[in-house]
Amino acid sequence: MTKDAKFLYVQNATSGTVDGFRVGTDGALTKVTTITGLPSFAAFGMEGIAAV
Repeated sequence: MTKDAKFLYVQNATSGTVDGFRVGTDGALTKVTTITGLPSFAAFGMEGIAAV
C-alpha cells in the first residue's frame, strides 16, 4: 500500500504481473493497472515487491 493509502499493489508471482488498485474512501478497490512482462515464479522468478 502506498504511504498515503490511496493505492494498493499486489504481486502475482505465478503469472509475473503486478496489479494496481485505487483504494476508495469506503475501502473499495478499483483496478487501475496491470504491469506485465515480469519473470514468473521459478528458480529465478519474483519473490516480492518493495517500494522506496
